[in-house]
Amino acid sequence: MRSAIALLTIMGLSLLISGCGVRGPLEPPPEAQIIEGEGAVKEEEKPHRGFILDKLLN
Repeated sequence: MRSAIALLTIMGLSLLISGCGVRGPLEPPPEAQIIEGEGAVKEEEKPHRGFILDKLLN
């Protein structure tokens, strides 16, 4: 019984943590060259909303 509770707790925490991250498109690597052509669509920058676990991601 004790191990079942521990297993459920670990599974619940892993699901909770797996949802952390920054929502949005992937960022290109720093050395990437971005070429904007006629067909390129510019998306407006959304302001970053802080999250309690941002300190762990940085």
